[in-house]
Amino acid sequence: MVFRKGEKLAEDLYSNSGVLLLRKGTFLTERLAAILNKYEVILDPQLDGRRIATEAPGIFHDLLYENIYHEMEELQHIIQVKTTLCDAEVESMERNFRKLYKEVFATRTSILELMEHFSADEYLFKHCIHVGLIAANIGKILKLHPEKQSLLAQMGLFHDIGKFTIDPQILNKPGRLTDEEFALIKKHPEAGYRLLEKTSLDPMILKGVLMHHERLDGSGYPDGRKTIPFLVRILSVADTFDAICSNRAYRRRQPVFFAIDELMADADAGRLDREIVLPFANFLMENYRKQPITLRNGVKGSIIRIHPLHPNQPVLKVEGYPVLNLMEQKLTLFQIANPY
Repeated sequence: MVFRKGEKLAEDLYSNSGVLLLRKGTFLTERLAAILNKYEVILDPQLDGRRIATEAPGIFHDLLYENIYHEMEELQHIIQVKTTLCDAEVESMERNFRKLYKEVFATRTSILELMEHFSADEYLFKHCIHVGLIAANIGKILKLHPEKQSLLAQMGLFHDIGKFTIDPQILNKPGRLTDEEFALIKKHPEAGYRLLEKTSLDPMILKGVLMHHERLDGSGYPDGRKTIPFLVRILSVADTFDAICSNRAYRRRQPVFFAIDELMADADAGRLDREIVLPFANFLMENYRKQPITLRNGVKGSIIRIHPLHPNQPVLKVEGYPVLNLMEQKLTLFQIANPY
């Protein structure tokens, strides 16, 4: 079966576990048609002849992601003519994102794999989704209560909503911003707070919107405050990490090893919370422990030990060489590893 842009679904579409993915009559956009065409859609006699899509976890992620994208586009249009939002204008996006968040964690989908899968998508929308998932993941790493993890996910989803008020030509400018343009960008936390302040969203979500660019040493904006709620500090780490690892109009995305170096530098300088950065950096490095790593000279290596206080300086087993302790050599993995 081939799906085409402009068609309407003739039947409800289910996952192979019986979860309703798309309702009969859904209008197929180009993105939806492309998603559906990646999967085999069949009639399943065990589900009363319902039409199902195979590889359900993958299609579930894709379709939920697409639904949230569509709702963000609608919200962006609303924001062009309104200065404040109401609950009805944000609840559908929030509800679908909660489904995505739960599905990602229930299927143990790797956040790094998910980021890679959607790396070419529109930056601002993708960034909001990813920061929510990353922030919730950090909450899980820190063993926070599941309710706090869920709250972190929502904080990430809404954290950059103020950028929806900014001219896309400025947001997507490929060259250096002027001082005036950067000053406008720096107003997005306050703009986002004003958009959401009349909704019934959790007050911590609004604090995340307003304070995610504040830094513990007072170097952040908009207010240069040093006292920052713990959940907002987690949000800031997630935001920084995804911004580094995403393609931007003015630069290519950077590798994870570089992002870890940057997070560690910000923690050492007192800008980001070291008690958050270290567990997250260790978690990221653990993802690479069993994977072969190609060094810049082409030699293969692998991580055999990660220093809990210096996760970006692991001990490596390198083909044809003695064990290499990067901390002793005062090197980081990014400095010696092939970045991609």
